Amino acid sequence: MTKYTINNVFDKTFNQPIWKIEVDCINNNLAIECRDPESTIPTFSICSFDGEILMQDYTVEEKEWTLEGIQGNSLILKKFGSSSPIQAGIQIIHFPTKTIIATFSEYILKEIRENIIIAIHRSIPSGLLFYINLKTGEVSSTKQEPDFYYTCVEAPRPYLGKIPPFMKDIQYEDQLLIQAFDDHFLWTYQTKNNCKFDLFLLLSTKNEILDKKVIIKSLDKLILQPYFKVKNYIFFLSDTKQNIVTYLV
Repeated sequence: MTKYTINNVFDKTFNQPIWKIEVDCINNNLAIECRDPESTIPTFSICSFDGEILMQDYTVEEKEWTLEGIQGNSLILKKFGSSSPIQAGIQIIHFPTKTIIATFSEYILKEIRENIIIAIHRSIPSGLLFYINLKTGEVSSTKQEPDFYYTCVEAPRPYLGKIPPFMKDIQYEDQLLIQAFDDHFLWTYQTKNNCKFDLFLLLSTKNEILDKKVIIKSLDKLILQPYFKVKNYIFFLSDTKQNIVTYLV
């Protein structure tokens, strides 16, 4: 039987708290939005699943812009208003060059499909859709049926069954999380260490433990949803929301 192991890929710390993460499952890229705690101005970064920085600390001057998606070389931002869609907007950025492909204040983003943003016009009655090309920024009102963009983000769920014999000595806090992985299982749990918590990831078959790693030590509090998984990559966000730890199984 092939030995399955849990291998660290990268560990990155950001200067500001992480506000939002979007994933491009086809091209194996992460888009990360951080926000200054005082001004709440957003900063955007992009890295590959292997930790290569593709864009770092791209800052916009208006705090109403937020991350909405990443697809190919396109970073998609959405502008939200406090109480009125008049303040809404869409911006497409070619992130390898940090070039703004298009900015719209008259359209409200409804959905992102393959190579297309589907939007409505804020001053035109609902029912009429507009299609914005991600690569060119061109807008068309001609009806299109673009394909859905492939997504593969998964998250673990609480384990409610009987604890397997090979895990009976594990003393975890709060809950035990599980996720099926090929013919194996990923288990996540947290143990108490004095007044702190340590976060573990464990890989097993139905009958035995294959590998176990301490992912984050000395957490100030329990993390309710500790990771998300994309393909064979597992992404952990620290309790400070300024650190991403990535493992490959």
